[in-house]
Amino acid sequence: MSRRTNPLDDSLTELMDAWMDMMTTVGSIPKGVKMPLSNGNSLGDWEERDGVIAITVDMPGIEKEDIELNVDKNTVKVEATRDTRDYSFKKTFTQDLNPDKATAEFNNGVLDIKIDIAEAYKGKQIDIQ
Repeated sequence: MSRRTNPLDDSLTELMDAWMDMMTTVGSIPKGVKMPLSNGNSLGDWEERDGVIAITVDMPGIEKEDIELNVDKNTVKVEATRDTRDYSFKKTFTQDLNPDKATAEFNNGVLDIKIDIAEAYKGKQIDIQ
């Protein structure tokens, strides 16, 4: 008894293989095409801990001097372009940020940003009398 196969299975497999080859081959992505990040069009991984917003973004193929980072009251904006790599994204936070207390480090293609949440937004523990 012969088993029938769906001809679309082979086509889909070929298409997925071609897509993965394109995404993993350095220099194959045309200039101006934005590289997808782990959370779609937002910053990479981020979390709030101890009154600080911590953001980690993988940016392979980018050099430190290619990165422009701007932080304002509620927004973090990162722009970086080099050769065929183009990372441009913006994240708006509900918390008020303190741009004067923002730091960033770039090491081996990973951008780590730490931004203090503004004091007024952190709240205050109230003693109950």
